[in-house]
Amino acid sequence: MKLHHVGIITSDIRSGIQHHKALFNLHPITEIVEDPVQKVAVVLLSDPEEGGVPIELIAPLTDDSPISNILREKTRLYHLCFLVEDIEKTMKNARRHGSIIISRPASAKLYNGKRIAFIYTPDKYVVEFLEK
Repeated sequence: MKLHHVGIITSDIRSGIQHHKALFNLHPITEIVEDPVQKVAVVLLSDPEEGGVPIELIAPLTDDSPISNILREKTRLYHLCFLVEDIEKTMKNARRHGSIIISRPASAKLYNGKRIAFIYTPDKYVVEFLEK
């Protein structure tokens, strides 16, 4: 399992990109993708010179987006994402070790249809799994 990205919620994807450019020299490494299944707009950012683990900026597309309530609560650091070989096996292991399943594996447009799933850990934070 490898750390793939850190997800941060923003109310406006374009202003979020500008803030991260100005503050941290993070630039888009993907286009802004609107994912109607997840009801979010997403973009990956990284430092063009230093690389490192990318930041995934996430903005709700609709008021009923899964992240809208989190945004209203003023939470911004949203999740860690781990790249995994077998998402079903990883989810079973997470559940066996006390995690709560937030969402079952589903296709993610940003990752060309690769499956993602979310859990809430016993330590009270959100983890996303992205299947290789």
